[in-house]
Amino acid sequence: MDAIKQYMKPKWWLIGVGAIFTILGLLTYTDGAGAAETAWGADYTDYDVFYEKAWASNVLWVAIIALASGLLIEGRGLSIVAMAISGGFVISFLLQNLANGDLGYGYLEPASAAPGMIAAVGLFLSGYLHLGEE
Repeated sequence: MDAIKQYMKPKWWLIGVGAIFTILGLLTYTDGAGAAETAWGADYTDYDVFYEKAWASNVLWVAIIALASGLLIEGRGLSIVAMAISGGFVISFLLQNLANGDLGYGYLEPASAAPGMIAAVGLFLSGYLHLGEE
């Protein structure tokens, strides 16, 4: 278990996930049309571009909170924040899947969703494994 805990430090998971999602959020925001095409296909509308940019801005602020938390918080509080951020991401993903129904939203397909879900599970486990530390 100690070997796993060595690689599952919430500080580094928060910094890594926060940095990656900050970059992805900025890229999605700056290429809203490309994101809309990936999500909805070639017949996307200006509304779809707006929604992709709006969603990217929501991902962006959560990513910045993750990044700042990894840099500024220590101890048990860091573990709790890691679990809360990842838990919020998983809940958000589940709610999006329920809302999607059979619309065929591209970013909810397994290949697109897997990296974010793996990051969320890793982040949650890193917090959980270090929850008892001060």
